[in-house]
Amino acid sequence: MKKISTKLNLAMLLITAAVLTFVGAALIVNLTLGYYRNFERTVTLVFENERFFDICRDFDGDISPLLTYLEDSDSVLNQNSQRDYYILKDGNVIKSSRTGGILKMTSNLKQVLDGGFSTDRDLTSDALDFAFSLGDGYTVYVVDTRRELFSQLRDVSLLFLQALLFGVALAAALSFFISKRLTASIKKLEKGARDMSRGQFKQIDVKTRDEIGSLCTVFNEMGKQIQNDFDEFERAEQAQREFVANVSHELKTPLTVIKSYSQTLRTLNVDRETQCRFLATVDSEADRMAGIVGQLLYLSKLEQQPAAHEQVDLFKLCGDVADTLKIESDKKGLTVYITGSGSVLSDRELIKTIIYNLLSNAVKYSRPGGEISVRVCKDEQTCIHVRDNGQGIAPEDMEHIFERFYRADKSRGRDTGGTGLGLAIAKESARIIGAELTVKSELGKFSEFTLKFNAENTQNK
Repeated sequence: MKKISTKLNLAMLLITAAVLTFVGAALIVNLTLGYYRNFERTVTLVFENERFFDICRDFDGDISPLLTYLEDSDSVLNQNSQRDYYILKDGNVIKSSRTGGILKMTSNLKQVLDGGFSTDRDLTSDALDFAFSLGDGYTVYVVDTRRELFSQLRDVSLLFLQALLFGVALAAALSFFISKRLTASIKKLEKGARDMSRGQFKQIDVKTRDEIGSLCTVFNEMGKQIQNDFDEFERAEQAQREFVANVSHELKTPLTVIKSYSQTLRTLNVDRETQCRFLATVDSEADRMAGIVGQLLYLSKLEQQPAAHEQVDLFKLCGDVADTLKIESDKKGLTVYITGSGSVLSDRELIKTIIYNLLSNAVKYSRPGGEISVRVCKDEQTCIHVRDNGQGIAPEDMEHIFERFYRADKSRGRDTGGTGLGLAIAKESARIIGAELTVKSELGKFSEFTLKFNAENTQNK
């Protein structure tokens, strides 16, 4: 298969050759037609005037006046070419401007000798000639051998051949330069497509602003989009693998405990008190498994259900959630402060889920005797701030804190009963209601979560 550059070069050469050939052919035809028109004008000047008509009218067989007239008209006859004249008697030459040679019998001469008239000349005739009968068998004949025309055509053809060779050479150089620049972008585009087929999304260096450059720009944008989609797919695949691994890990531990304790109860003869303690552990681990499964199902349900819209008093809702956690907070001697006011148009249950998970985490990770503040404020946007003076979050954990099954405090995660799903549920719930959930923290000092509602939520209706 021929390359595009080869096709472009061949096309350029063919077009150049065709144009030059057309120009050359037109020049030759015009030169020939001009030569024939010049002969016609010469015949008209010499043989269609009063002096020649007077000679023909007074002609009595004496050719001297005619010969004198033809000699006087020689400068006109041979102005741009070599033309010979003949005077014939009964078809035989009796006087001529040319010495030697044989007079060729042309169709015009034959017609006049037969009593006819000289016809118009055309490009296919054997010669340019004109014949006129004087009567009594006398005929005047002028013929142009076209040697001057052939000489001019030869010069023009040689000049045209030189121009053709030069034009083709120039066209070859220009087409090589143009095709090289044009195909350079195409080659880059081809390489980019090959790299993309191998999973390498490299940007194409675009230096032109023509259609090829625009195509390269579109290709780069497409590559970026595919790269983003590919990265997103990879992240989703990685998240799915991590999710499966985390679920397996979270369920494996309680299952192992249940399995070992049940085998112990089945194979060993233990006392009543030990049996109760073992069964309590099995029951606790079963509750943990049920909690994990329940939260996973809740997460799945969140991703499918639309948010409701109702007027929600945030101060009252925060107080209700704090009341449900009062027993746990009192056990640790925590003080919970709720301040501010504000309401939004949103989904009450989803907001309650978010606040519950944030307050529950604050209770779990606050130091005994510490404080938790819940502040509802309304500036440009309505927000809820949940702050505790607990152990804080390490900087390396901040970007992962909302991931499923992720625990910042890995040593105390199961002791405090956490599954690593609470903040993931809160984040997904915030996304559904169109709110933003963020966190800032300083290790060993505090953690503060902020739920910021969008402008549409803050419009009371």
